[in-house]
Amino acid sequence: MKATRRLWALAALAGLCAGCAVWKAPVVPPSGAIYTHYSAPLTLNDKPLAVCAKKGTAFTRYVALLYPMYSVSWADAALKTAAENGGLTRVHYADYEVLSVLGVYAEFTVRAYGE
Repeated sequence: MKATRRLWALAALAGLCAGCAVWKAPVVPPSGAIYTHYSAPLTLNDKPLAVCAKKGTAFTRYVALLYPMYSVSWADAALKTAAENGGLTRVHYADYEVLSVLGVYAEFTVRAYGE
């Protein structure tokens, strides 16, 4: 019984510490301990932007098996990969989306818009 309580306490502590991850972006909204989901511009441009019909997407996923020692992430969320996936030759602007659940599962998606 004590071991189960300790395991639950450790899992709760790991979830609360999940907000310690650092995302580098122009604007970062506050992260939630249980659930976080937001999107924001990846590129800052002071010029007027035309709405582009073509877009490409790239993502990466993260799973913490035994937080934080054994974690796994896969895929490529590079802007270049997003442009290639959408068949873009020119990127006009880009944005990103972050989804995190308890700090155990996370997705990071990049969207590129252009021609």
